[in-house]
Amino acid sequence: MTNTVDELMESLVAATVNNEVKWGKGTEQLEDVLGEVYGNTEKLYFFFDEEEGSNIVFATYKYYEGEVEADEYLKDGMSLFVIDADDFEILNEVTDEDAEDPTLFTTLMEAIEEAK
Repeated sequence: MTNTVDELMESLVAATVNNEVKWGKGTEQLEDVLGEVYGNTEKLYFFFDEEEGSNIVFATYKYYEGEVEADEYLKDGMSLFVIDADDFEILNEVTDEDAEDPTLFTTLMEAIEEAK
């Protein structure tokens, strides 16, 4: 059985490569929302999904053990979020750890940056 996260990521990569999705740089509001959850973001891209009325947000960040400022860095992480466009509530999240093939997250980041 195919992992639905992998299918989603494959479709986003294809849509990005084919210019069907136009990713923009993350906004300050989106950075604030994700900063509350992770304490940091490195790269942040999004597009507005008119059908859902939500922002689809792709972010990279660093995992830390304990407090971000005090403790040691563990690893990099990538997530795809669905964030409500009106109240900026995080509605859904999938991470590279949810994927059967986590390299799809890196492939999406590369496709976004190449399309820019």
